[in-house]
Amino acid sequence: TLLISFLAYLLLYQKKKDYRRKMQDRLSDDEIRDLLIDWKENGRVPLSADRDTLMNGAGDVADIEKKTKRSPMEDVIIERMSGSKVDISMGVGKNSSSRPRSPSSKRTVLNFATHDFLGSACPAKKDVSTDVDVIKEAAIEALSKYGCGSCGPRGFYGTIDAHLDLEDEMAKFTNTDGAILYSDGASCSSSTVASFAKRGDLLIVDEGVYEALGTGVTLSRANVKYFKHNDMNDLRRVLERVQATDESLGRKLNDQRRFIVVEALYKNYGTVCPLDELVKLKEEFCYRLILDESISFGTMGKTGRGALEHFGLKPMQHAEIICIGLENAMGSIGGITVGNEEVVDHQRLSGAGYCFSASLPPFLATASKANLKRLETQPEVLGSLKENIAFFYKTLNSISAKGTTLIPNKLVVTSDEGLSPMVYLQLADQALTREEQIELLDLIALKCLEDGVFIVSTGNHVNHHLHKIPPPMLRLTIMAKQNKTDICTAITVLKDAVVSAMKGR
Repeated sequence: TLLISFLAYLLLYQKKKDYRRKMQDRLSDDEIRDLLIDWKENGRVPLSADRDTLMNGAGDVADIEKKTKRSPMEDVIIERMSGSKVDISMGVGKNSSSRPRSPSSKRTVLNFATHDFLGSACPAKKDVSTDVDVIKEAAIEALSKYGCGSCGPRGFYGTIDAHLDLEDEMAKFTNTDGAILYSDGASCSSSTVASFAKRGDLLIVDEGVYEALGTGVTLSRANVKYFKHNDMNDLRRVLERVQATDESLGRKLNDQRRFIVVEALYKNYGTVCPLDELVKLKEEFCYRLILDESISFGTMGKTGRGALEHFGLKPMQHAEIICIGLENAMGSIGGITVGNEEVVDHQRLSGAGYCFSASLPPFLATASKANLKRLETQPEVLGSLKENIAFFYKTLNSISAKGTTLIPNKLVVTSDEGLSPMVYLQLADQALTREEQIELLDLIALKCLEDGVFIVSTGNHVNHHLHKIPPPMLRLTIMAKQNKTDICTAITVLKDAVVSAMKGR
């Protein structure tokens, strides 16, 4: 009798507990209203986003009424990178607006399109410096020792000492308790977010986060609230609104796991997150911070440790979870999340990309380790990058100030000057439709390529998995391998291309 009574009690208690949990997870009236408004305005989003899906100027998914023109820049084939230059070939363009080209036409142009900011993966032909030899030889040695692939996920038989060595070195370099290595940067960011946030949790997300973080937010199935890009006043408004809801429902702070999700340096905008202000809000309202340092690592801070170092903040203390992509300044492939022991150990069983994806090839982990040592022992490489960034913005502004170009009236710099190695230029004339802006920027990028400078027009880039679609822009990336002559040439070519493309407008 006692056993039956005890079982009945457990059953009733569990039902009551499940009911309380369901009540806590219920959407508020404001959330329901926002979802209904979004449904009425946008309808149902396709399960698989078409590359020809059009985006309107406000950044919302528009109806598929006509096909996006194929960009002529899609015909560019990268053959080889060497220092500040890149060897390319041009395929036959199918776009009627582009001139016919020979598939075998090969040329060498200045490279202002790479994300290899430190030039680790593009040694010059005449470069015989030891840092290039060390990275290359380390990768060759690892390839000879381990072979190419690792033949399995990290949690089964895919973990090799090269992976563990890189994790240890990264933890030491970032002054954290531990690190966990993923096979690519995208799965690192998306798996990290989804491993910590689950259904019923709350994510406060910057609307400008890039695709990988956006995917992680979606996979988490947590409650999500967005704030305006880099707007700390709007972030405070969102946090205060959540706080007011808590008070009305009698909900305690520890009833729900809560995170703020941002990029340190935004991939699609080139803007730097004001982490000093954001950390104050995080601590005031008791949130944890998930910070993506994929672009800022190796480009910002006195020693290249990223935006946290730039703002005088500390990992684990001011940012609990930090994602770092190895595919930018590190010149390799992969991603690493650093933090305390709990943050790292939790992902070894909960990080989908860690548990189910084949691990990073050991020679790439070894190359990343050698590159990390280079960043630590050769600070002049980072110094060259920062000098080039400052010189580029200064030269661009000085040439524009002379009044001899149309750039001040036609293009606007939207990236953070002096900090971002990615220079974003947006059309000043916002009266044009999105399609007209894309066509014009594609033409400018193509003219630059014809004159020997490779830059990127972003209008036809991936637009799905983003909460906010960025406007069409031109993107030029600065790297340590460039010199002042390269930068002056690029700016002059850009000026001439803008004048030519916008003649009569």
